[in-house]
Amino acid sequence: MYDATEHTGGSDELDWSKRRRRLRDAPRDVDLFVVALAEIDDWATMSTWWLGEDELARARELREETRRREFLNSRVVLRRLLALRLDCPPEAVELPRNPTTGAPGPARVRGVKALEPGDPVQFSLARTSGYVAVAMANRPVGVDLELRQSNQQSESLLRVLHPSDQSRLLRVPARRRARAVTDAWVRVEALLKARRTGLSVDPSTVHVGAENRVRHPDGLVVTGVRTRRGSQLHAAVAWLEDPLGSPEPWTDRPMGR
Repeated sequence: MYDATEHTGGSDELDWSKRRRRLRDAPRDVDLFVVALAEIDDWATMSTWWLGEDELARARELREETRRREFLNSRVVLRRLLALRLDCPPEAVELPRNPTTGAPGPARVRGVKALEPGDPVQFSLARTSGYVAVAMANRPVGVDLELRQSNQQSESLLRVLHPSDQSRLLRVPARRRARAVTDAWVRVEALLKARRTGLSVDPSTVHVGAENRVRHPDGLVVTGVRTRRGSQLHAAVAWLEDPLGSPEPWTDRPMGR
């Protein structure tokens, strides 16, 4: 069995339980972690040797130092969490990506042909200024994380949402609209990530509605995630209800709860 302490400096291992978010009524295999990057900066900086050349090359393309550091630290967090789930060293985690869409494939251990049938570790990562969220599951999963949009940003974002959601959100009092728009947007992005399409699909075709938790016709469930009282963070997670299925081609059909 893999010994995490041999690869993390023993007592330097982070307490991941403090960064795990509870997902009410979610399947047991669906995990969500939200990490404040400033809190783990020293630990992550010492662990960038876990990263692959592809990740380091992507970091070098980022000119702004803060963005580059947050990208590197978020990849270290991703590898550490997947390694704990896969029971392997972080540097042995392979992170395949679809060459066309860039969507991540199931994580795997270098040198291991396949995991047990039915047990792929799928994952999704979202990053916003100062924070990273990682969702993992044995089924398609997507996560989004955003800082609350300003009034001006939310008005711009509102115009790219589904017409039904636009109409609903325009009826929200102005003082609460930025929060409501951000909540809608993270659910849209979580769904698109779980579908492995990302924003290659027009977000105005994705109706999320007013309920915090909704089952969509393609079998995906999306739910907003509680953050700390007073926090400006907004998060949502989507997962496929049937772990052995795959999202059906999506159409704008009525949603069920």
